[in-house]
Amino acid sequence: MGNEDFILTDYIVFDSKPDAVPYHYRLSYKIALTCLIFGLSCGRSGCSLSKLHLIIVSMYSEKEKDTLLKYVNGESNQYLVLRYDPTINKTVDFMLADKIMFQQGNGLFRLTVSGKSFLGKIMCDESLLVKEKEFLNKLSNKLTENLIDKLKSTLLG
Repeated sequence: MGNEDFILTDYIVFDSKPDAVPYHYRLSYKIALTCLIFGLSCGRSGCSLSKLHLIIVSMYSEKEKDTLLKYVNGESNQYLVLRYDPTINKTVDFMLADKIMFQQGNGLFRLTVSGKSFLGKIMCDESLLVKEKEFLNKLSNKLTENLIDKLKSTLLG
């Protein structure tokens, strides 16, 4: 079974837009952010799509980032809302197609050699994604796949 069997959608379409797209919706930003998540918050075993969604969506606001950090540090009993953003799925599709990441047999994603190289370039430039790096360093590997599974099972009943 090849990696192409795991692509989430059948095609990627690029349409020109009449207005500027906010930075957090831009594909280049999402790819860089996803690589950072792999490098700073996923560990060596990989990262689930649910974990990517939870982290990226949490990064849309300071309040959500704070809520996630308190949750993983055991400082809050407040439950997390696992929201899915279709732009994240498109980012994953593009990264798979461009061989920046791949999906393992267990369903978790990992960076390819070129993805790791891209991550290295982002990490070397101290002027890039400063706030994102700061947050992901605080989050570190504390958001485990076990916590994600626990969260999903709580939400599903």
